[in-house]
Order: sequence, then structure tokens, then C-alpha cells
Amino acid sequence: MRKMLEINGTNINEDGLFLLIDDQKINLEQCHEVGTMIADSDQSSLLYIIEENEEFVYVTVSFEYWSDLKKAIDQKLNVFLKAGEANLSLDNWNDELTYLIQNVEGNFNYGEEFVKQIQSVFLEEK
Repeated sequence: MRKMLEINGTNINEDGLFLLIDDQKINLEQCHEVGTMIADSDQSSLLYIIEENEEFVYVTVSFEYWSDLKKAIDQKLNVFLKAGEANLSLDNWNDELTYLIQNVEGNFNYGEEFVKQIQSVFLEEK
């Protein structure tokens, strides 16, 4: 069974983009990033893999938060996972997201709707 954590908010400040999760579900002090992002095109979400005590944990970012991810890329912000007072720096986040966007662009193996969502948020000029 996969351990999934869903982002339930974001916060951008001078330090970077903070992806907020329920602090009852994970101890970030026991975690480190794996540095891999994958797509869940069926759920219109992005999954970033971290590891907690040698177990993979999938951090899920639904479509509603993608515009903040775009800001982080555009402004070259640091990205952090935040649970309560604890933070985990996600040093590979922007590189992994950029790589995934490039793979999804025009690749309808991800599904037409997902490709359109990626293109509308990350690739079209606003």
C-alpha cells in the first residue's frame, strides 16, 4: 500500500514556496527527498516522492495548487514541504517539475485533459 500525503495548502513568502500538509500524518525529521516527480493523470495531480524511514511517500499536489508551482519555477523559489513547524527542503523539486512538464507537453499518452491542464498552467503565457 502506497503512503500518500495530499497537499492541503500553499504559502509563498520571502523564503520560498511552502507546500502544507497535515502534520499528524508524517514526521518530516525522519524524511528525505528521493528527488523524483511523476504524474497521476487520472487524478490530475503531480506526485513527488520522498522517503520516510526507508518507505516511499507520495506527496500529491492537485491541480488547484499548480499556479503556485508555476510561480516557484518562474521566480526560482526554493520549495519546502511543511508539516506543523517542521520543514523539508525539496531541492530537486523545480528541476523535476520542469523535466516532467517537458515530457508531458504534446504527449497524449498522459491523456488529452491532463496535457491540456499542464499546458494551460505551465506553458501558456499569462
